[in-house]
Amino acid sequence: MTPTLYHDGCNVCLDIARVLQACTPGLAIIDLGLDPDAAFDAMAFGVRDLPCLVVDGRVLPVAPHSRIDDVAAHA
Repeated sequence: MTPTLYHDGCNVCLDIARVLQACTPGLAIIDLGLDPDAAFDAMAFGVRDLPCLVVDGRVLPVAPHSRIDDVAAHA
């Protein structure tokens, strides 16, 4: 499974995405602000707060500051 960062597209999340992408080869980055339908995939993995990293099926919140429900509500 490819490590994946789900985020809501805010400036804090974009900064986190840039840093993690630079130090994590192969990291997939999903901006739920641009692709809200992907929120349902993230929720299936257990993501509840954003930004959140999913690695080998484990959910690792990274400086969480928004709920995925807010993004999914717009999908």
